[in-house]
Amino acid sequence: MIIESFFGITGRKTRSFLRVAWEMFGLMGQTMVWSVQVVLRKARVRKSDMLFQMVRVGVNALPIVILCNVFVGMILAVSTAELLRNLGVLTRIAQVVGVSMTRELSPLMTAIIMSGFVGAAMAAEIGAMTASEEVLALETSALNPIRFLVVPRLWAVMAMLPCLTIIADVAGMLGGYIVGTLFLGIGSARYIMINNESLYLRDIIAGLVKAEAFAVVITIVACQQGLAVRGGAVGVGQATTNSVVYSIFLLIVTNLFFATVFNYLMVTG
Repeated sequence: MIIESFFGITGRKTRSFLRVAWEMFGLMGQTMVWSVQVVLRKARVRKSDMLFQMVRVGVNALPIVILCNVFVGMILAVSTAELLRNLGVLTRIAQVVGVSMTRELSPLMTAIIMSGFVGAAMAAEIGAMTASEEVLALETSALNPIRFLVVPRLWAVMAMLPCLTIIADVAGMLGGYIVGTLFLGIGSARYIMINNESLYLRDIIAGLVKAEAFAVVITIVACQQGLAVRGGAVGVGQATTNSVVYSIFLLIVTNLFFATVFNYLMVTG
């Protein structure tokens, strides 16, 4: 009985997730079509909407992104210090923090923060519009909700997330610098020199490519959940929760995919 119940619940959850994933792919395809039409000037979006979303996504999220990534850099430095000291290469902590932050941690941590800070807000906002039939009113007014609601948000997140990722790179390296110079006795000039020598443009570019992919994931998941709301306020709350959960899961999967691809290219190249 317990086994049957377990497999029954697992099957229903899997089927539900696959249905949601299919809807996300459909929404992403439609959003890309509308984006191309906007670029070709066959359709348009309001610049004020996009600028508002850019401020909301970028400027408002800046303090929490900086603070979290500084602490991530400090944690990474503290965690690896003892191992590097035993290996006799303590000063290489600058290299570990710099490469890890730019290639992996800064893009992923920033995206996870944004999935809660921005993605949940988008899902709740669009969900409330869906529940109050404002989205239906847009459709009856011949305004496509994807062009009107999704495209400006997608463009805003894709524009601002790479910028936040670059700032997060610096913040993470600052956290490593603080630990390395104040607590591990590494000279300031030496730490900065090793940090700069260890970084390559390909590491930074890899992080920015991930940031763009993460921006698509966060926006599409949030908007799909908002547009799929059923059941009023309860549905809005469920969509907000699902948006964060699905986003974090898909961000980790996407990060694994790009990490594998980039590491393979770097090794073969």
